[in-house]
Amino acid sequence: MKFYNVVTGVLRVFSKLFFKFEIIGLENVPKEGSIILAANHKSNLDPIFLAASMHKNREVTAVAKKELFNIKPLGYILNKINVIPVDRDNPTASTVKNILKALRNGGCIGMFPEGTRNKDAGFLKAKAGLGMFAVKGKALVIPVSIITTYKVFNKVTIYIDKPISFEDYYKEKLNTDDYQRLSQNVLEVIKENYHKYAK
Repeated sequence: MKFYNVVTGVLRVFSKLFFKFEIIGLENVPKEGSIILAANHKSNLDPIFLAASMHKNREVTAVAKKELFNIKPLGYILNKINVIPVDRDNPTASTVKNILKALRNGGCIGMFPEGTRNKDAGFLKAKAGLGMFAVKGKALVIPVSIITTYKVFNKVTIYIDKPISFEDYYKEKLNTDDYQRLSQNVLEVIKENYHKYAK
């Protein structure tokens, strides 16, 4: 059994053991092809919930701040499950290249449009990165709403919406503002579903 499957299996058990873990819309995730799972981000538990929801469905390549790789044994595990390190203050060309390479090879990338964890109520403004990677990597974007209070034994709902294609923009010359707008469009879907299913 692949080490990745072992890790995500443990995360799935953790999620179901300590939370009322529910996944809605898993059928909206293509079994193959380049995709980006775009989710809201309010807690360090979000990457765990995202990976747990995809266990045995798609192998998610995540992007994490490089400082986490210095923590043992966490750094070892992150390397083994193909997490891409990123310097959030100064993203390097190699980081961008690695993400695009994964997408162009038909991979699945987990990404947070807001760019960082939002500790306050509501949502932050989306960053341009999601739109840029979706267009340049020719990937479908899957909006994922993580709906929970993050309190132990409370409900966690992972709502997965239908794929969004940016194919119309593949041959367009886009700037940062354009990419940010595309990212924000995805975030609006995430927000809408969040509020709808949080009731």
